[in-house]
Amino acid sequence: MICRERDFAVQDNKTTPKKRRRVTVLRVIMVLLLVAGCAFAIFRLSLRLKLNARIEAIRAAGYPVTFAELDEWYAMPDGAENAADAILDALSYCQEWEHQSLEPLPLVGHAELPARTEPLASETMSLMSEYLDDNRQALDMLHKAVADIEHCRYPVDFSAGINMEMSYLSDLRRGARLLQLEAILHAEKVKPQLAVRSVMSTLDLGRSLAREPMIGSYYNQRACQQFAVLSLERIINRTELTDEQLARLGEALADAEDRTDLLPALVGERCVGLAMFKMSTAQLKALSFFDNGRRNESPLSVHLRVVTFALRKQAGLVDKNTIIYLDMANDCVAALGLPLERRHEVVDAIATRLRSTSQHSILLHTFGRSLPRITVDFDTLAHVRTARVALAVQRYRLAVGKLPDTLADLVPAYLDGVPRDPFDGNDLRYRKLEPGFVVYSIGQDLSDDGGQEKLPQKTRKGRRLNWDVTFTVER
Repeated sequence: MICRERDFAVQDNKTTPKKRRRVTVLRVIMVLLLVAGCAFAIFRLSLRLKLNARIEAIRAAGYPVTFAELDEWYAMPDGAENAADAILDALSYCQEWEHQSLEPLPLVGHAELPARTEPLASETMSLMSEYLDDNRQALDMLHKAVADIEHCRYPVDFSAGINMEMSYLSDLRRGARLLQLEAILHAEKVKPQLAVRSVMSTLDLGRSLAREPMIGSYYNQRACQQFAVLSLERIINRTELTDEQLARLGEALADAEDRTDLLPALVGERCVGLAMFKMSTAQLKALSFFDNGRRNESPLSVHLRVVTFALRKQAGLVDKNTIIYLDMANDCVAALGLPLERRHEVVDAIATRLRSTSQHSILLHTFGRSLPRITVDFDTLAHVRTARVALAVQRYRLAVGKLPDTLADLVPAYLDGVPRDPFDGNDLRYRKLEPGFVVYSIGQDLSDDGGQEKLPQKTRKGRRLNWDVTFTVER
């Protein structure tokens, strides 16, 4: 009996060091886990505090950060008459033709307009007249509705979040195309006064969106300006305008430029981006956000993206990306105070920062590209400025009987100063042609191509050609 107790005692003494080592290892692991947990909690708390500080700084600057706040920020003054009501009422009378009937029409169908100095075919003019006659009530009401816009808010409820309804934008675009078609037909029928009215109404229709805080609305405003300029280029090449008409159009273009404000679009898009970053993985999945728009993609690939995003969200990396996104958005807002040509510096810095982030940061890469892109989207502005200068050239030619030698000849009688090229900050370019002239901006490639205009898609035939942003008069 005594021997057995001694054996057990010896056995206990032999196993005690192993047990002690196990206990020590377990204690070290527990301490490490506790330290890691505390570090992670501090990391998450730090990110949350930084994110909240960014959000409160935006609020302190007077800007909204939620859809409900955006809805209030875009509020109409109490008792003000809303021009949107009359505009939408006019557009409700638009008559849609069947797709097959629209095919032979330019602008609203798939037919192309002839060269700006060439007349429309009689069949095309007849069809355009028929289509515009069917929409005469809508057009007459639209001219009246946009003639005097002081306050305008379209029926969008931003508090509905991503489910907001903005179908009226397609109606506005349809109305702008009708006005463009009308302007071209009036010019062809040598009715310059009516053609001028159609161009002015197109610009006014775009102005109705000036305060709407969404990128889609901003692009629709720009589209109206593009349609007006394209109409105007053809009008000047096809008919004679008086000095008074040219002056009115020049003032309207200057007003359109002054009233085009990118700030509301950036503010609204920042709210959209922030709302998306705050969504849960399940909410984003329900929106098909992870599908990436790819056809025939395997469900496994989509599932892996969902799992990766969920893990990154739990790890706090989505909060980190939200902070980066807000910093980028704030940089874009601040860039609006810089000369146009210097905005590229800010956008390039944002692009560099975006490239340094993980490709798994899909929200950041999706929404981080839209704000910088629109911040340096100067094409329409260049079109508006070249058109305004071309009108001044025409006025000079009417008064003097010849083209100016340089754009400086237009100052101060027809221009306060030569407008700057938004792409490089230099004066817009001007070149005489035989016959006529071209006013141009160097465009996005920052290359002076001598006023080379952008060729129609069908005539490029796969060739890579540089071109400028041009307004050309060949008469």
